[in-house]
Amino acid sequence: MDLNELQQQWQRLDQKLDQTLRLNSELLRQSIVLPARRRIHMLSAWPAIDVTACSIVLLVVGAFTFEHVYAWSLVVPAIIVMVGAVVLLCDSVRQLIRVAGIDWFGPVAEIQSELSRLRVGKITQFKWVILCSPLVGLSGLIVGMQFLLDRFAESTLVLDELDPWWVFSNFVFGVLFIPFGQILIRFVANRFGGHGWWQQLSDGISGTSLKKAQRELERWTDLSGPAAS
Repeated sequence: MDLNELQQQWQRLDQKLDQTLRLNSELLRQSIVLPARRRIHMLSAWPAIDVTACSIVLLVVGAFTFEHVYAWSLVVPAIIVMVGAVVLLCDSVRQLIRVAGIDWFGPVAEIQSELSRLRVGKITQFKWVILCSPLVGLSGLIVGMQFLLDRFAESTLVLDELDPWWVFSNFVFGVLFIPFGQILIRFVANRFGGHGWWQQLSDGISGTSLKKAQRELERWTDLSGPAAS
């Protein structure tokens, strides 16, 4: 065997070794990425539930608004509930689209980036749900009580049975809670953002499945080093 044949055989062996290493690396990568993928798909069940619930709310409250179109004292809270449902519906659909758009066979760094954006989105959604809950909750209470009265007590308005000052003060509180609550959240975030308990709180809000998926991807990053990206 001359030198050229020996070099060619060596190159073929080297190519086979590279292919074997790439295959083993990809198998190891998928063994870590696939559990993360399953966790994220399980996490997407919550936005799907939100989409279903918001759709039902829009249908029911929309019909309620049509029935009481001339009673502005009922139309206003009904519109508030529908606006909240539409916003939550759109944000939940956006989360589902983001989950479906993750390229699980792409670079791990890009997957981690998408998961980070998904985490920020869930925390932001939770924040606005908390900020708007007093106003939307009161409006939903009025709509729900009127819905029951329509079924069991004819020609009765729920606002006639409630203290007007109580209703007014709660509406004012609900409106003011949005800007002042946001100021409070920013203050707490700036003051305690570096503390461990704040990180644990944000992790809990974003979902344990999402956090575990990020840790599993970090395992791959630690094992493969720069090659993971």
